[in-house]
Amino acid sequence: MSGSSNNNDGSATVYLGHVIDPVDEGNYRDIPDGALVVSKTGKIEAVGKWSDLCKQYSTGCEIVDCGRKLIMPGLIDMHIHLPQVTQIGKSGDTLLGWLEKYIFPAEARFKDLSHAEKIAAWFFDELACNGTTLAVIFTTIHKEATDAAFRIAAQKGARAIMGKVMMDKNAPGDLIENTQNSLNESEELANKWHGHDGGRLLYAFTPRFAVTATDELLDQCGKLWQNNPGTYMHTHLSESAEEVKKVAAMFPQSRSYLDVYDRAGLVGSRSVFAHSIYLDEEDLQVMHKKNCALAHCPSSNFFLKSGIFPIDRVKRAGVEFGLASDVAGGPQMSMFGVMKDANFIQPQIWISPRELFYRATRGSARALKLEDQLGSLEAGKEADFIIVDPTLKNACPKDILEHETDEILSTIVFIGDDRMIDSTYIRGRQVFKRQDVNGKATKPQEETELHKVRGGKK
Repeated sequence: MSGSSNNNDGSATVYLGHVIDPVDEGNYRDIPDGALVVSKTGKIEAVGKWSDLCKQYSTGCEIVDCGRKLIMPGLIDMHIHLPQVTQIGKSGDTLLGWLEKYIFPAEARFKDLSHAEKIAAWFFDELACNGTTLAVIFTTIHKEATDAAFRIAAQKGARAIMGKVMMDKNAPGDLIENTQNSLNESEELANKWHGHDGGRLLYAFTPRFAVTATDELLDQCGKLWQNNPGTYMHTHLSESAEEVKKVAAMFPQSRSYLDVYDRAGLVGSRSVFAHSIYLDEEDLQVMHKKNCALAHCPSSNFFLKSGIFPIDRVKRAGVEFGLASDVAGGPQMSMFGVMKDANFIQPQIWISPRELFYRATRGSARALKLEDQLGSLEAGKEADFIIVDPTLKNACPKDILEHETDEILSTIVFIGDDRMIDSTYIRGRQVFKRQDVNGKATKPQEETELHKVRGGKK
């Protein structure tokens, strides 16, 4: 049990259920008759057995009884493209050909602000219903569309690390920026949104990838990032063999693809590199030394046949990484599906459900330098959590919640999707609640789940 030593002042909400909380890649806390206590400020006040906490918190608190449902930390998506949600499932051939055929035209439409606002609203709703409580997001080159995305995220209570895409070469004409304008607009957006609402929204400088950037853009972006401490740098790295070959031809002075970014000052703590498949040992040593984060995108790598993330080599090198959907290269926003694909794509390595759960929660928070705030259910952290009900999916045994916890975890990892998410909370605020076929809450809060307790035990 962990929690506050102060007496309850009647302002907390207690969620009762089966708490499953990651500790590391091989272990988790398992509290079948657990309680998660959330303060009115959206922080976790205590976690433990309800039998240990009930004396302190049963008087004057709101009690949300989730029965046997699972209470888990919110899922983290380390790399996703907001404008690409309209392109999910569009068949590709090669990465670069897929970009030209589907993705760049979809992104060009974000010049229309009304379109950008509509898609952003849909996008953040979809994250919530998939149980994703933090996403690291690419938008487009359009300043107004990116500003709108931040505004809508702020209104909906979403948590995001996000930035305006930067491109000044090798793209369709309507997506190529003036270099200085790209830099100026990125800095203006960072100044406006980074740290919004106590850090719920954070800014990432976002050069798309080396192929679409001049030397000047990369160099100046590196300086801009370093002059804005606490912000992130988010880009693609070594996703496909074709791309790696193209970068080598474009930057003959660089030792490797990673070295292109390193020379520009874009490699360091809070740099997030999506994909990172084709890395040599020197690359991995540099990443470890400079404390980089990798976003492993297994579903996308499957779909675009990009290659296999070298998970064993990355782990041996001590490089931090988490999981990412990479929509629309990845065909789904469910991080449960991404967990499954992370195991399936490895031809000889079995990744346990315990590790996959960790990689989509605490492991991602650790890679993003946010482990002190997010990723697990511990007193003092932000109350980002999900209520999971595996029985909401027809393929799941109806008695699954009575099974051993490892079996439950395996089930949600390997057959889970958005249908298992009962509700999603960010900083203690409910941002999603599953509805039944009649449009009503699956168990109306006011009738069966929310109880005002004024004295004694529930």
